Amino acid sequence: MEAMQRQDTDDAIEFSHAESVRFFAAVQAAIDEKGLQDVTQDDIIRHSGVPRTTLYRRYGGRDALLAKFLRYRFADDIAACGQLATSPAPFAERMENLIVYSIMAAHRHGWLQRELDRGLSTATIELLASAMQNASSQTLVPLLARARAEGLCRCPAPFDELQRWLLVQIFELSHRRYDTDEEAHRIVRTYVLPVLALAPTRPSIEEKIDVLYHHLMAAFPPSKSPD
Repeated sequence: MEAMQRQDTDDAIEFSHAESVRFFAAVQAAIDEKGLQDVTQDDIIRHSGVPRTTLYRRYGGRDALLAKFLRYRFADDIAACGQLATSPAPFAERMENLIVYSIMAAHRHGWLQRELDRGLSTATIELLASAMQNASSQTLVPLLARARAEGLCRCPAPFDELQRWLLVQIFELSHRRYDTDEEAHRIVRTYVLPVLALAPTRPSIEEKIDVLYHHLMAAFPPSKSPD
């Protein structure tokens, strides 16, 4: 009985930082072996050596554990995004850099690129999307909300709708492979920033002709016909 009570006490103790590092490294090894979609709690137990009861008490079920694993793996990315969001650069530049950094996550994390290449189930997509939403709520969303409040983002869509759209774009664009950072910047400038209306759009041909016409009329006003 005393041994069981001691085991219960041990189970209630949180992991130290060093233990967390070792544990999540074991989770990563299990994911590398089976894939995020197919990894099970048994795989994680086998790699980590953590008893099932301890695992459940500290992390809950499989999906909750994997969600915490993703937050752990993306912690440095969130910190970097926070620095980008609060940099002294102009707002449009900060937003562009933040979006590009987000969609380049798979280039920084080889394991994530492997998961994307394997193909993802709906449940796994939701798991990754939830982790991305958690990260964006700390960096991207506050920046976008401030931009709307200050009139820097002129997109007329409701904020919740705009926020969801932007997260979907980031998630979809993160599936692509980019040869260079500049390619990612070009994609964001072409397909994302215009919707946010952060900068004037390029004038249409009709608008250019209209401007040219008015310049010509000002330079060469029509002569008045004699009465």
